[in-house]
Amino acid sequence: MKYQDIQIGDSITFSTAHTAEMRGRAMMKGPHGWVVNAGGRHGVPKIVSEANYIRGRKGKNRKPDYLGAFING
Repeated sequence: MKYQDIQIGDSITFSTAHTAEMRGRAMMKGPHGWVVNAGGRHGVPKIVSEANYIRGRKGKNRKPDYLGAFING
């Protein structure tokens, strides 16, 4: 799956600044990329851009982010 095909609910694998791989669930599209919930008790937000995106997997209940696309282009 390409970066442009990401939708809410997809599972995203991305690299961190320390070259480790993390996985999270896409929540919304922001001005600098997708906001991803990387887990934890209350959720750890991470930003995924085209530069640190590795791969993605379609989620069961995925849906497009119309509001994020409208606000952030």
